[in-house]
Amino acid sequence: MIGQFSLSLILPCCNEEEGLRRLLPQVPAFVDQVIVVDNASTDKTAQVAADYRFRVVGESRKGYGSALLKGLRESNGQILAIIDADGSYPVTMLKEICAFMQREDLDFVSGCRFPLSDPKAMPFVNLISNYFISFLSRSFFKIPLRDSQSGMMVFKSRVMEKIQLRNIGMGFSQEIKIKAWTCPGIRCGEYRISYFPRFGKVKFRKLRDGLGNFFDLLSLRKELLV
Repeated sequence: MIGQFSLSLILPCCNEEEGLRRLLPQVPAFVDQVIVVDNASTDKTAQVAADYRFRVVGESRKGYGSALLKGLRESNGQILAIIDADGSYPVTMLKEICAFMQREDLDFVSGCRFPLSDPKAMPFVNLISNYFISFLSRSFFKIPLRDSQSGMMVFKSRVMEKIQLRNIGMGFSQEIKIKAWTCPGIRCGEYRISYFPRFGKVKFRKLRDGLGNFFDLLSLRKELLV
């Protein structure tokens, strides 16, 4: 519980057993529900989660967004947290992010990785891609979003009643942020977080996913700025 509010943590996973071994022991005791979404993993992702007695749900439809949409449907917390399960995001910062959300009277808080706490945590090409896509997000939608690709978010469950999410791939991350920031009645902010080198195989495909995020951004612009 965070104050009087229950908190659900959703971890999207595709072959993330290494990251989970680092992340799961650090999950704070105040988290009421942990949902590990196994997105057709071929390693021991599900077994590692089960060893820590956390709930595992399967999602056979491949895609980062598919996994998160499944986890969101299964969650029951009044506050929802999303964290990539590769060990690169600081689950230990959940408490201070929630405190920031309460202090600033926000509904949605996205973790901002920039400037990087560890310059070696993100390859240079990924860094430039993130800066570029985030710049376009700010320019297209006139929102002060510094890190549109962050994999760590905390928000009130009522946010899901106000926005429609469709992206089943990597573009989910920018879609949920942009739709929250541009939705009347949802108060949003960013909170600076630490960022660490990931564990396991990198899922982001620089050319395919980078271009995919760009075209997804164009589609969002067409959808939201009509």
